[in-house]
Amino acid sequence: MNSLNVRIRNRLRVAYVLTDLLTSSLAILAFNVFRWLSLDVDMTFGQYYEMRQVWGGQIVFALLLMALYWLLGYYNNVRHRSRAQEVISTMIASVIGALLIFFLAVVNDSQWQRTQVFERLLLAACFIFIFVYSGRYLITRIVVRAVHNRHNANAAVMIGTDSDALALANRINSLRKGMGINVVCFVNVGGDYDPACESIGVIDRRGLRRYCSEHAVSSLILTPRALSGGLDLAEFMRLAYDVNGRLLLSPDVNTVAFASGRQFNVLGEPLVCISSPNISASTANIKRTIDVFVSVLALILLSPLFAGIAIAVKLDSKGPVFFRQTRLGLGGKPFTIIKFRSMVRDAEADGRARVTVDNDPRITRVGRLLRKYRLDELPQFWNVLRGEMSLVGPRPERREFAERIAERVPLYPMLYQVRPGITSWGMVRYGYASSVEQMIERLRYDLIYLESLSLSTDIKILLHTVNTVVSGRGK
Repeated sequence: MNSLNVRIRNRLRVAYVLTDLLTSSLAILAFNVFRWLSLDVDMTFGQYYEMRQVWGGQIVFALLLMALYWLLGYYNNVRHRSRAQEVISTMIASVIGALLIFFLAVVNDSQWQRTQVFERLLLAACFIFIFVYSGRYLITRIVVRAVHNRHNANAAVMIGTDSDALALANRINSLRKGMGINVVCFVNVGGDYDPACESIGVIDRRGLRRYCSEHAVSSLILTPRALSGGLDLAEFMRLAYDVNGRLLLSPDVNTVAFASGRQFNVLGEPLVCISSPNISASTANIKRTIDVFVSVLALILLSPLFAGIAIAVKLDSKGPVFFRQTRLGLGGKPFTIIKFRSMVRDAEADGRARVTVDNDPRITRVGRLLRKYRLDELPQFWNVLRGEMSLVGPRPERREFAERIAERVPLYPMLYQVRPGITSWGMVRYGYASSVEQMIERLRYDLIYLESLSLSTDIKILLHTVNTVVSGRGK
């Protein structure tokens, strides 16, 4: 793991958070001054501010605004900031913040003052935007200027040593305004070799992980030629996550689908990040908030059902109540999935990975019922709470099957962009898979899901999952 990248990112995030906290407090203070001036009361501002609801509101609203900024995704990607997106994000936060202030505080003012609703809403939004954006602008301007002047360029490696890779590296390194990355070497992955690459530097792929760690590499860059040349995409996808970096692609007409809906640098080389999901930061944060809320609620409300299933599993066959197995999740990293045991103990005693087939003799009587209504999946709410899974996402597979699928479908590692889910579009439309061929067929739905990621899509999948559970159409 590249600790330098993490430290730089964390320091920058702290700077934005502290600045937002200060400027938000100043915005609320300015609004309170205006509110005091508009009140027909015989008291000084000091006396007015000593009122508990005033100074208490100052603290509460500042914290609410900070939570709002996080929810809107402002702190997700602090190193690669879009100034246009920053303006839009601040405007949205200002409007929502003004509505919060009004409905939680100003609405309690006397009736005649409510006729000035729009004036106060507009003023609150303006105060928040002016103060907060001013602080953000100062930090972002410093960061962007350093990026353009190449004083804050992050190291990047180019995958491949062909003429296309060399041309792309030269374009990036010779831009009039830097993009924040600087190609420091090429990675020899076989295939065509242009000796001119040696002017920058060439390393063997076997030493790439160590090189990334020693040189604080933050980006791995692919050309369409490298992507279509039988490259092991999973290897570089996992490495990008391990070094807290990005896997970037320079799309051409044949790979432009990778860039669908993704943001890129307008003035620089149009590199798109294929190691991150095609959703906004705000959607990702809202999705995670829903995951945590629903998981906590489910673990509490379904605890009697958990206890009943645990007793049934224990009485039906020998063995533990819970079944644990290693699966691949976000970034291709392994995690332990938890389910109610639906098979006999030591179902894979010989150590060979097997898929479940129809009428599998290893499934117990209670296990068959659990799988029919998918009740065996319920303990995965704990995986969701831990951040290893989501309510909705691609189906997580074991490494043995994931590698076999990736050999036949090179795009399979794209699933590592997001957390795997308790349910998925593939599970709703296809159900459990009893062979690698069926896993590949189900994969089609998960890949489509990646390109249509949205909260509305998740809600549709959850509703269909509930219908599947209630009707007992699980396998």
